[in-house]
Amino acid sequence: MNSSLSRFLSHYLLTPMLQDSLSETSHSAAVLVPIINHPQGPTLLFTRRSRQLRHHPGQVAFPGGKRDQADHSLYQTALRETYEEVGIASQFIEKVGELPTVNSRTGHCVKPFLALVQPGFRLNLNRDEVAEVFEVPLLHLVEPNHYISLPFGPRQVHFLPYGSHLIWGMTANILLHLTSKAAPLWPCAPHDKY
Repeated sequence: MNSSLSRFLSHYLLTPMLQDSLSETSHSAAVLVPIINHPQGPTLLFTRRSRQLRHHPGQVAFPGGKRDQADHSLYQTALRETYEEVGIASQFIEKVGELPTVNSRTGHCVKPFLALVQPGFRLNLNRDEVAEVFEVPLLHLVEPNHYISLPFGPRQVHFLPYGSHLIWGMTANILLHLTSKAAPLWPCAPHDKY
C-alpha cells in the first residue's frame, strides 16, 4: 500500500466518527466513496451522470443510488449501485468506514461509505446512468486550498475544479469531510508525489 494512503487510512480510522441517526427508510440512498489503491498513488473514482437523467443530470457524483427493498443494508445498496453503474464487483471492494449522512436536494438521506478498491477490475458503464468515469489523486482532494466556497442564500456551496470537471454540491460536501479529517497529514509528507 502506498505510504500516503497508509497514513490517510491510519488517521481516518483513529479519528472518532460522529454518530448518525439515519433510519434506513425507503427514501434512503447510499454512495460508495471509492479509493483506488494504485501502486503509484491513491485516487478517488467519480462518475459524471448521464445528461438524460431526471435528477442531477451531468453532475459529478460517487457511484450510488436509492435503496431497493431487497437490499439488506445501505452498504449493500452502495455495492449494488456501484456494480450496476460502473461494473466494479464487490470482491474488489473493502469497506473502510462510514461518513456522516448528507441530505440531497431531492429529499433523500444519503449515506456515504468509504471503501478501498483494489486495481484489476474492469469498468462496464451503464450508459443510461453514467456518461463517464474519471479519477482524481487523493492528495489533490485533501488539500483545502483547492476548494472554493460561495454564498448561496443562507448557506455556502462548495466547489472543487479538477481539469475539465467541476465537483460541487453533495459530492463536494462529502469530500470536505474527508479533507477536514486528513488535513494534518499532508504537510509532513512533501516527498509524496502522484
